[in-house]
Amino acid sequence: MPKTNPIKKLIKRSYQHFAARYGSHKRNDKTPRLLVLMYHRILPADAMQAKFEEPGMMVTPETFENNLILLSELFEFTTLSKWIERKNSGQTLPQKACVITFDDGWADNYEYAFPVLKKMNIPATIFAVAEMLNTHAQFWPERLARVVYWLAKHQPDALSDPSLAWIRTDQQGIRFSDSLPNNEELSVLIGQAKRFNDSEIHAYLDNIEQQFAIDACDLKPSLLSWTQLKEMHDSGLIDVGSHTCHHIRLNEKVSEDTIQYEITASKQILEKQLGGPINTFCFPNGDYSNYSLSVVKQNYAAAVTTQQGWNTDQQDNHLLQRIGVHEDAAKDPIAFQALISGWH
Repeated sequence: MPKTNPIKKLIKRSYQHFAARYGSHKRNDKTPRLLVLMYHRILPADAMQAKFEEPGMMVTPETFENNLILLSELFEFTTLSKWIERKNSGQTLPQKACVITFDDGWADNYEYAFPVLKKMNIPATIFAVAEMLNTHAQFWPERLARVVYWLAKHQPDALSDPSLAWIRTDQQGIRFSDSLPNNEELSVLIGQAKRFNDSEIHAYLDNIEQQFAIDACDLKPSLLSWTQLKEMHDSGLIDVGSHTCHHIRLNEKVSEDTIQYEITASKQILEKQLGGPINTFCFPNGDYSNYSLSVVKQNYAAAVTTQQGWNTDQQDNHLLQRIGVHEDAAKDPIAFQALISGWH
């Protein structure tokens, strides 16, 4: 691992202290503002699932609760649907509102996040992938991480096999700093794979699992069941939004028919299962095209991206900005406040 430059570390820490003290989260402006935070997984540090997650994908339950305690001193919590409803109807908006969002619909949101939200009586919005809930289906980054980890552990010579060349940027076999990949190294491989579309990646992984007899059937479901999601929804604390049917990145590489289905069918499925309207949408990976944006605007009152920043009441309802939260930047109160400060 490369050594940390002490001067850069000092500069970064000084910036964090300054941003934590003077950032947007500490000011009351005349214009109402909305901070939307993007969480994914809430997992204990020693959980088996944490081995396969990218560093930016999780926080621990303890960190999550500490984040909420700090945020509760600075913001009025709401759900995305309620903030949009107030904005569209001309009602007075909070000077500083905060929406907690979770992408994908992970089962650990129910196991670890929901109890904290109930204890503190804080609402949140979960963007669920409609046709993957209640199944053993995996997102391709999760599949890729498990495949590479399994090969590194059981058949390390296979990491030089031509079947894995699609995630390499050179002609050499995949190498790690240790015998097994760490989260950062898995994240690099996942980033390299993003140059292919989702169907291509799943096809590559199907071939690798078949070629090396990697059996994933014994894995527990990583996503919510309908029963869990409905319990959270019916609690009144959790607002549910759509995150497509299969978590397909809705960019120019995807056909218009697929885009139309992913956006509209997910809404219909969620509404049928939960017995209520689904008014908000989340673009997978933050990707969208002009066409997918237009379809979302026809079907939802609001949508969020992965573009970083705060929102005002002048922001396009369907291109709302968020700030992603992960353990490294959230476990320390100063670093967390610098993260949410709105300074980049």
